Amino acid sequence: MALNLAIPSAQVAGGILANSVALLSDAAHNFSDLAALVIAYAAFVIARRGATVRHTFGFRRAEVLAALINVALLLAASGYIVWEAIHRFRHPEPVSGLLVLALAGVGVAGNGLSAWFLHKDAAHSLNVRGAFLHMVGDLLTSVAVLINGAVLMVKPWNWLDPALSLLIVLFILKNCWGILREAVVVLMNAAPAGVDIARIKEELERIPGVQNAHYLHAWSVGGSSIAFSCHLVVDDQPLSRAEQIKQVVRQRLHEHHAIDHPVVQLETNPCGKGSLLCELSCNGAEEAKLGAGGPVEWSDRGRGAWTPGRGLYVAGRVLLGAVFLYASYDKILHPREFAQVVFNYQILPDWAVNGAALVLPWLEALAGACLVTGVGTSGALLVADGLLAVFLAALLFNWARGLDMDCGCFITGGHGPGVFSSMAWSVLRDALLLGIASGATAYHFRGSGDPAGSGATHEASRGPQED
Repeated sequence: MALNLAIPSAQVAGGILANSVALLSDAAHNFSDLAALVIAYAAFVIARRGATVRHTFGFRRAEVLAALINVALLLAASGYIVWEAIHRFRHPEPVSGLLVLALAGVGVAGNGLSAWFLHKDAAHSLNVRGAFLHMVGDLLTSVAVLINGAVLMVKPWNWLDPALSLLIVLFILKNCWGILREAVVVLMNAAPAGVDIARIKEELERIPGVQNAHYLHAWSVGGSSIAFSCHLVVDDQPLSRAEQIKQVVRQRLHEHHAIDHPVVQLETNPCGKGSLLCELSCNGAEEAKLGAGGPVEWSDRGRGAWTPGRGLYVAGRVLLGAVFLYASYDKILHPREFAQVVFNYQILPDWAVNGAALVLPWLEALAGACLVTGVGTSGALLVADGLLAVFLAALLFNWARGLDMDCGCFITGGHGPGVFSSMAWSVLRDALLLGIASGATAYHFRGSGDPAGSGATHEASRGPQED
């Protein structure tokens, strides 16, 4: 904590003197790490408290809550970095490469030492892993800022400073996604990674004396402890012999699946329908399927499955929404200037210019809001595809005619400085966004099984979907 207070304090002072947004971004990330370490330590102390009558499992999930708070801090820091980077793209300023280089070197040393301190416990605690990933992220971002300083000493590429800041944000978000996914798994009482309850059922039923295993449940108590419960059907026998079976079951669960908190109920006749999961946990058609002995896999739930493909789809959709919202902002504020941009394309007739200038920004804003919130996603994706296709076609048409003009995509006040204002860059950017939008649209309609996007089809009735 002392290291992560000293490092960003020096980086803030140096970032202001060097006029480096990358260094200030690294400092903001380091300050979030100081908060992360304080939260992680507080959660560690709370988690060591024993169970109480009210909190019968103890306080181990305090560390999971701390991990979620750390993710929120990282997201806030990322938002600040993106805001500053976009401002520097629009208004680049000279950066002192030597000062950036020196202070980034301090960050590399301090963050490397912090990561080394936390490394040994990161594999056993989600809380410590969150803090460790903060340190590793800072180490790598400090290396990126170090490279930035070295380059700026040789070349006056002031655009490199905010560009590296955006790369830092991408790395931060990648770490946030991993921690968030693990924390949600714990809080939703999902089966921990590597625990296959269908396989456990088969293993338990192969134990001598066990006729049937049903109503299996596995969940994480905290970052490392796994709880498990099940019903086992055995022959009617003395309690002393039944205890021997339970002992074998406990040992098998601990050795093969790292389950340290098993609760086993023995019975001579299967209760309920004897299915893999308890009917109380299921609904409608799924209950019938479970009662027949067929487990519903999470991957069978179509669009709702959180797979890598689903994660990319959501990330792409939100990114598109954010781009559309940002693109609409300046146009809505300055309709007269945007009308001039539309006129400069020399494509629309004069009578249609003002109408297009008034409607397009609000259409972009509406599509962006829908994409970010996930409301009306089907229509928003189709609108995004259409708008991007039209924008790209208009740019290519004018580029082919030899017109070097401001595309007006984000700024209505004329050409922005630097390479990112060129027609080639505008075409490349719109083509990339169109590719993301097309991929998100294809995934959305293939995964939903509902072309209208109404979601009226019950998920349980859908067949398995591929990622």
